[in-house]
Amino acid sequence: MSYEKILTLSYYLRFERMDVSIRSSITATKVWNQYKDSFTLKELKDALRCIYVKSREDLPKYERAFNNVFIYNRNTKYQKADNIPLDIMENQNYKLHENEEGPREDTTRETIIRRRLQHKKVIDNTILTQDVKTLDSIDYRVFALCDKFSKKIANQRKIRKKEDVSRQIHIPKTIRKNLKNGGHLINLVYKKPPLHKSNHLFLCDISSSCEWATTWFFAIMRGCYESFDKLSIYDFDHRLVNVTDVLNMEFKNSFQINVAHQSLGLYPRAHSDMTKSFTEFLKTNKLDHNTDVIILTDCRDWNGRRIDGVLESATILRKIVVKSRQVIIFNPEEKFRWNTPTSCVRDYEEVGAKVYQTNTLEEFAQAIREI
Repeated sequence: MSYEKILTLSYYLRFERMDVSIRSSITATKVWNQYKDSFTLKELKDALRCIYVKSREDLPKYERAFNNVFIYNRNTKYQKADNIPLDIMENQNYKLHENEEGPREDTTRETIIRRRLQHKKVIDNTILTQDVKTLDSIDYRVFALCDKFSKKIANQRKIRKKEDVSRQIHIPKTIRKNLKNGGHLINLVYKKPPLHKSNHLFLCDISSSCEWATTWFFAIMRGCYESFDKLSIYDFDHRLVNVTDVLNMEFKNSFQINVAHQSLGLYPRAHSDMTKSFTEFLKTNKLDHNTDVIILTDCRDWNGRRIDGVLESATILRKIVVKSRQVIIFNPEEKFRWNTPTSCVRDYEEVGAKVYQTNTLEEFAQAIREI
């Protein structure tokens, strides 16, 4: 049977719990009959993947099934598996050509490992650049990647702190230290910059339009919060709740983060009352020139009032800007949505806040790294 391999592949894919219809098998059989004599193994793999794979989650399953049918028990001693002819008999009779230098070390096991590593790299890059609202909250791979990425951010922040030292020479101390050398400046003493520990205060919007962004932001902060001198995280909707202690808990996926927040009585509301939350934040915290305030919100103040054309929450935010060193807003929306009539980005920028787009995990990490 010329289509025996396609039937076997379809069987393996169904065994992997993939949806394989009869039409897909018929289409794959036509491709096999028409191109089996001209395609290499890699080209055939790409062609069949276009037929069978319907979502990104099915890629590992397809890789395993294809390897079971076409790669295992194949001789890859003298040539890479990607370039071996499809015909089994021809492959068994394959001999080393004179123009080839010698046996290659690309065995079947090494080929599979190499492909899996390449596939994992592609998946990781896709997750980092994917819109955060489309990420799977139960997928452990996404959460593991956030955990790994947050530790990398922590290391980069610590390195930056070590490099942030003064290289200016302290003349009086240098002269006194070198008196024993007859006044020759052999040992130099450098000035030590004054140590000003920064206080970072995070306000996270948990309204229905921002809950997913707050969850992934919290997942990234879990691994790098120790790199901050002083850190406090607040969630707000119509009230303000300190959730800093949740950072010390153990989680396996982002869904558990939502459960931990809900255990504190925090449930997503339709809209957040920013005026009330900002006012409570201003009364609760002591702000000074060493305090950075970072707000995670989409800047949609649906309940806000305008007095003489000035947004009430923007007036409160102006007081926060004056009392603190800087106010930074992480906006999970794309920039083309910022200037819509319901967006308050322009109002917050006019009072002195800096707004950054954090639509992906990579943008979140870049913003946290530079704080």
